[in-house]
Amino acid sequence: MPEINKREMSTDFIEMLVLIHRKFYRGMQASIPLNQFAVLMVLRVEEPASPQFIGNILHISKQQMTSITEKLCDAGFITRKTDPSDRRRLLLSLTDEGNRVLDDQNDIVRKKFVDSLRELTEEEQRELASSIETITHYINKMQSSREA
Repeated sequence: MPEINKREMSTDFIEMLVLIHRKFYRGMQASIPLNQFAVLMVLRVEEPASPQFIGNILHISKQQMTSITEKLCDAGFITRKTDPSDRRRLLLSLTDEGNRVLDDQNDIVRKKFVDSLRELTEEEQRELASSIETITHYINKMQSSREA
């Protein structure tokens, strides 16, 4: 059995992510700036989280994270609390309003996706659904092994 070309596979993966972005996210009118939206997205997955943790994930400087955090707090999208285990550290959490902003954006992407399914036959839609399930399974497995 021939060896798997991991570099080629990683290139294909990156190209798939770019294609997904181009087809479903580009041109989307977010109700808030992209950097603020990205912080909300991280919080949805990693809540609660410190500004430093989020900044590391998104490659955002401490100064910029401070500004973003203030704007999101002022807008009512996140809350700041002192970490009970380390009083020097802040923890950020989504508010109901922050979750609503994310839900609204996801609804837009979902609608674009469902509308684009019309271009596929019933069989192609089944294959795509199965492929998405398979990719999700393996990416979750990769993530789990990295966290262990």
